[in-house]
Amino acid sequence: MRPIREYLSETCRTALPITVLLLVIDTLFVGTNPFEFFLEITCVFLVFIGFTLFLYGVDLGIIPVGKYIGVQMSRGKSILSIILIIFIISVIVTVAEPDVTVFSSTVDFLFHDINYNMLVVSIAVGVGVMLVLAALRIYLDLSMKIMITIGYSLVIILGLIVPKYILGIAFDSGGVTTGPITIPVLMAMGMGIGMVASRNSDPMNSFGMVGLASIGPLITVMLYGQLANISDQIVTTVTEADVATVSIDTLTGHFIDSVLESLGSVLPLLLIFMIMMRYYLHGTWHDFVQMFSGMLFAMVGMILFLTGVYSGYMPMAQEIGVMLIDNGAGMWILALGLALGFLVIVAEPAVKILGSQVESVSRNIISARTVTMVVGIGVSVFVGVGMYVMSQGWMSIYYLLPIYGLAILLLWFMDDGLVGITYDAGGVATGPMSVAVIMSMYAAMAEALGGTIATENAFGVIALIALAPIIAFSILGIFICVKKKSVRTK
Repeated sequence: MRPIREYLSETCRTALPITVLLLVIDTLFVGTNPFEFFLEITCVFLVFIGFTLFLYGVDLGIIPVGKYIGVQMSRGKSILSIILIIFIISVIVTVAEPDVTVFSSTVDFLFHDINYNMLVVSIAVGVGVMLVLAALRIYLDLSMKIMITIGYSLVIILGLIVPKYILGIAFDSGGVTTGPITIPVLMAMGMGIGMVASRNSDPMNSFGMVGLASIGPLITVMLYGQLANISDQIVTTVTEADVATVSIDTLTGHFIDSVLESLGSVLPLLLIFMIMMRYYLHGTWHDFVQMFSGMLFAMVGMILFLTGVYSGYMPMAQEIGVMLIDNGAGMWILALGLALGFLVIVAEPAVKILGSQVESVSRNIISARTVTMVVGIGVSVFVGVGMYVMSQGWMSIYYLLPIYGLAILLLWFMDDGLVGITYDAGGVATGPMSVAVIMSMYAAMAEALGGTIATENAFGVIALIALAPIIAFSILGIFICVKKKSVRTK
C-alpha cells in the first residue's frame, strides 16, 4: 500500500493544470472579488484533499475486495450465483459513483422533467446488465467484437426512435458510469475472473468489462425516456442568471447535500461488501478492518470532493462558458476545448492505471505513454471541435450516431487483442474532472445560446470524450494489424 502523500501527489498532477487554467480565466476575464477568490481556493483545497482521501480509501478497502470477489466467483460452479453477485455489486457501485451523482444532479438542475432517482436507477441497471454479459463473455470466451457490434447497433436504432431531447443525456450517461469507484472494482473483478475462468490463455482477454459497462446505460436511459413518454418539447428553466456563484451559502448547502449523497451511496456498498466478506469470502477480522477503514476514507473523501466540485469548479466552469458565448469567443472556444480535453486525459489517474496494465500485459509492446498520448490527442480533438461546432450553432446530437457507426466499422478491421483495451480506454477517459468541468462548461454554453441549442445540445460532450479514445485506438489497432500482416509476408 502506497503512503498517502503519493496519492496527494497524484491528485495534484490530476487536478492542478485544469484548476490553474480555470482560476486564471475566471479571475482575469470573468472577474471575481477577493472574498470569492478565497472561497474558490477553499473549494480547490477541498477537491485536492477529498480526492486524495478517496483514492487512498479505494485502494485500501475497495479494490482488494473487488479482486477477491472476481477470483471467488470464477471458482464457483453456479453461473446463476455469478450473475446475481455481479449484478448486485455493479448496481450498488454505480449508485455510489461520484460521476453519476454529479451528472444526475446537473441533469435534474437543467431539466426538471427528468426524474433524478429514475435516471440513477436507469444508469445503474444498464451497467448491471452489461457487466453480467461482460463476465459471461470472459467465462464462456465469447467474441468481444460481436457483443460490441450488437450493443452499438441497438444504440443507433434506439437513437433514431427516442425523443431527441433524451439523446444527449443518454449518450453522456455511458461515460459517467466509469469513474473512480467503478473502474477499480470492474477492473479488479475482470482481472480476477480472467485469471481463473477464462478459457483463452491470452491475458488481454480480461480487458473489456469497463468498455461493455458503458454501453448499458446508453440503452436503458433511452428506454427510460421512451417509456416515461418524455415530451419532445422539454424546455429548460435555466437562464444565464441561474448560473451558480461561489458563496458561503452555496458552500454550506452543498456540504450538507454531499454528506447525504455520500452516505446514501457508500453505506449500501459497505453493507454488501460486509455481507460478502462474512459469508462469501470468509475474510478475517483484519480484512474487515481494512475494508471498513478504506470505505471510511473513501466516504470522507467523497464528501469533500463533491462539496468542492459543486461549490467551486462547476460555478467557475459555468461562468466561463457563459462569458465565452456572450463575448463571441469563436476560435478561443476551440483552443480552450483542445487544451481542456488534453489536460483532462494526461493527468487522469484511471488512464494511467489502464496504461500501466496494458504495458504489463502486452510485455512493453504498447507503452503506458502511448496509451496516454493516443487517448489524450483523441479527446482533445473531439472536445475542441465539439465545443466550437456547438458554439456556432451547427451542432446536432444526431451527429453522434454516425460516430458510433464508424466505431462498429473500425472494430472489424483492428487487431483482436486490442478490442478490450480500446473500449476500456473510452471508459477511463471520462473521469471526475471531465464531468465536473467540461460538461458544466459545455452545458452553460448551450444555455447561453438559448433556443433549440439549449434544449437539444446541453449534453453530449461526455459522449465525445468517451468516443474519442475508441476511434483513436481503433485506428492504432488497424495500424498494428497491418504491420503484423506485413511482417508475416516477409
